[in-house]
Amino acid sequence: MYISSVSKIFALIMGVGFFGMGQGRADTSYIGFNFSDRVESAISNQYNGLTQSFRNVATGVDMRITTSTYGAARYDYTVKTAAGGDLQARYTSTAGWNATDNPVAGSNPLGINYTLNFYEADAGHTFSIAKVLSNFRLLTYDVDGSNSGTSTSTVNGVTTTTKTIVQSERVRVLPGSGFVSYQLTNPTKLTVTENAGAWEIDGDNVDVNFTLPSMAMMNFANTSEVKFQFEAPYSRNANDPVATYLDGDLTFITQSQFDTFTAPTPAGVPEPSALSLLAVGLGALAILRRRRS
Repeated sequence: MYISSVSKIFALIMGVGFFGMGQGRADTSYIGFNFSDRVESAISNQYNGLTQSFRNVATGVDMRITTSTYGAARYDYTVKTAAGGDLQARYTSTAGWNATDNPVAGSNPLGINYTLNFYEADAGHTFSIAKVLSNFRLLTYDVDGSNSGTSTSTVNGVTTTTKTIVQSERVRVLPGSGFVSYQLTNPTKLTVTENAGAWEIDGDNVDVNFTLPSMAMMNFANTSEVKFQFEAPYSRNANDPVATYLDGDLTFITQSQFDTFTAPTPAGVPEPSALSLLAVGLGALAILRRRRS
């Protein structure tokens, strides 16, 4: 009887452990989003209101986006793209590097706050009942930048090459957004780092728009809210537009392009490891032995 209980516990440990390790893009069911039904009207599909609401972005799900600016930025508009029905958030620098209120390159990052809230799609689409979604992902693309070439200088026989940055781009996922992992392509021009609980996806300051090296897949779980900051750490020219794209159902890419993404890299709170699951199992075994003694 005791041996049977031990077997059951270790079978549970191994089963849960292998289930956790086996979770990947092929085994997890992700919710896809369609942004076609926006409540607010728009001329030429360009909507510049700070609040916009989407009905039925997924089965039983409505979504609302709220927008605000920070730094020397102006929010231009959100537009639903013709290809794939994605969302393009567009903002503009209102002060170049040489402006008196922003004299140092990159001293005042500028951008927009972009918050996605999910709600129950009730009969009246009231956007009043928060809905926690289990697993979903968003593809961000055109995270790049631009430069005007390179310059070289030689000091004491050492030659240094410097890239003259015109514009750089970043997507920052803020804490409390249920961000669990990310996937990049190989090769990629993006870097992903954690900074004070936020996860930053940085472009390479080179214009590679709409190509795989400018794309990152972001995976989320168990949240009703996602908070982004779309940012231009550098923007040399005033009124130089910046655009960041969100694809909710991965229709912007083909299956072959999808297959180039690497396995998910954990972010935030990782899934339980096999060793931690083993520790839990051993603890359960100890409890069982005390009960039987």
